[in-house]
Amino acid sequence: MSVVKMIELSSESPESWEEATRQAVERASRTIRNIRAVWVKEFEAVVDGNTLTQFRVDVKISFELDKAQSVETEDTAPQGLDHA
Repeated sequence: MSVVKMIELSSESPESWEEATRQAVERASRTIRNIRAVWVKEFEAVVDGNTLTQFRVDVKISFELDKAQSVETEDTAPQGLDHA
């Protein structure tokens, strides 16, 4: 049996919503193992002088908990995080 946890993040890029999403996953992967999926909840763009200057996304990232972690109690350290 696998257990999946979800976190929410926000990210932005001057290039595109796709790049903002990619950056969110890349940043999360520095401290979270076993990432399985990303779901983009919200899109937003910043306009300055009639020009799109920033692309923002709010995402949910799901990751599978390690088997040993999935049986720990909730009062233990955050699950799925690298502590190195």
